[in-house]
Amino acid sequence: MKKLLGIILFIAVGLGWGPVAVAQQAEQPKGAEQPKGAEHPKGAEHPKGTTQQMTIDEIDAAIRASIDEQSKADGMFHVQDTVLNKTWNLKLDKVHKDKLTAMSSDTYFACVDFNADDGTKVDVDFYLKNQDGKLAVTDTTVHKINGAARYMYEEKEGLWSRVEAAGNPSE
Repeated sequence: MKKLLGIILFIAVGLGWGPVAVAQQAEQPKGAEQPKGAEHPKGAEHPKGTTQQMTIDEIDAAIRASIDEQSKADGMFHVQDTVLNKTWNLKLDKVHKDKLTAMSSDTYFACVDFNADDGTKVDVDFYLKNQDGKLAVTDTTVHKINGAARYMYEEKEGLWSRVEAAGNPSE
């Protein structure tokens, strides 16, 4: 039942249905005041007897391939920012391999840093799904602008949800 609920909640996040659960985990710190790096869900084991687990390198490669594919036209990765009502033109800085996380047997999360064409540092959260043995990016969300987080992750009853960060800059 928890697995099904987790999958339904992940789909809701992908559709942009507000702060809903995105991952299951028991070790993430709670509350708005979290230590540096704790705003992302940490790796949870896949349930036993499910589809093949993807490796960190496979997740990293899928993210980079998606960025490369979308950057072919002008060399920039474009992300829509619904808070600022603008499109960011981005160049990849770093895929955080330490923040590549299995959220379920076929769903993954990653934190990726970019540099915008205007010099702004933009942190984008990527969500991926294993579709017939191939990872596909299903959603991207602007998480931080110049280090200021828009949301954090909070665990409630074993499910992780996005919650507005304390002092969230609406810019």
